[in-house]
Amino acid sequence: MAFDYAILGRKLKDAREILLITPQESALRLQVGLQEYLDIEAGKNRITGDQLVLLSVMYCHDFRYFVTGDYPSAESQVQEMFRRNAALSKSDRIAIQEFVRLCEYEDFLEREVFQRQPVKIPNYGQYSFNHGNFTRQGEEAASFERERLVLGNQPIENIFELIRTQGIHIFKRQLEDKNISGLYINHPVAGHCILVNYLDDLYRQNFSAAHEYCHALFDSSQGQEVTYLKSSNDRSELEWRANSFAGNFLVPKQRLELDYSPVDTYEAWVSLIRQIAERFRVSSQVVIIRLSKLKWIDSSLHEQLTQERRLVIRHNEKFDPETPPTLSSGMQQKSTQIIRQGLSWHFIDLCTEAYRRGEITYHKLLDMLLLPLEDGYQLLHELLMFIEVSS
Repeated sequence: MAFDYAILGRKLKDAREILLITPQESALRLQVGLQEYLDIEAGKNRITGDQLVLLSVMYCHDFRYFVTGDYPSAESQVQEMFRRNAALSKSDRIAIQEFVRLCEYEDFLEREVFQRQPVKIPNYGQYSFNHGNFTRQGEEAASFERERLVLGNQPIENIFELIRTQGIHIFKRQLEDKNISGLYINHPVAGHCILVNYLDDLYRQNFSAAHEYCHALFDSSQGQEVTYLKSSNDRSELEWRANSFAGNFLVPKQRLELDYSPVDTYEAWVSLIRQIAERFRVSSQVVIIRLSKLKWIDSSLHEQLTQERRLVIRHNEKFDPETPPTLSSGMQQKSTQIIRQGLSWHFIDLCTEAYRRGEITYHKLLDMLLLPLEDGYQLLHELLMFIEVSS
């Protein structure tokens, strides 16, 4: 059966358009004329293997998606996400598509190379709560999850690592839209995938991770979800539930009631809120909301504390659990850049170990780490040297 270049062309066009990439940019990447490229999308001009690889990298896809009729991908979920969030910038669309690619790579490494067994998490969307209150559902699910994961009521040291133990792919990346806190995609192969906006405050990132974890637990049938800090969409009930889950999961009511009690003065409230925020690694705003839910503070005090500048915990007073503590100051700066661009040390460890075992080539290692051939070697060399010394 002859290969259908018209179908290939349509796939290329769709992949290009959802990323807001112009035909001129694609033609330039292939170093061909505009009409020659447009003829490729129209199925009139045959594309070479090398050209397809170039476009696959540009469009952040596995090249097999373009040449295989039934190759499994998250294309429908991503397209729906971009359709519902049409204001997403070109930069953020590419970042999201690269995030999906990283999840596919990570899933391949964990399943095929390291033979890790898949983890099945609960689907609370099918659970009978005997009520339709979304906020209460989030609170109750947080309690269920703490019990299932044997967490007791203790603070969670690293929410990202905890989520990974549940077979969920989670990454951070700095997005252009500062109103986006995170997003969730249910990949048909890789499964649950979470991206947290690295542009946010470190403690806010912890909350966002727990928030998106709730979407994985409840809303996988939706396929995808983008969470905005300020939103007026018609899916607000899902966000209320996810916020309730995150607050209760990270700062359990029982721990607050056991270890703390209401105080008498405004200064004491400021001190107490900072203490709780630092212990549970959440923002002061989350603590204020939790104390309001306990009816320890009234609406007037809530409003006053929300505006209190002394409750802003500075970046240098926080520790990012995703950054290895043994890093030198120079590597810490590079680590920040690595995470900002979408990688995680967990993923880097998987990639480099697979390379050491001979499971992937050096070129594939660069590809998985999203490092361009022309300037990726130096950074990769430094990463390999650090990992070798610290292991």
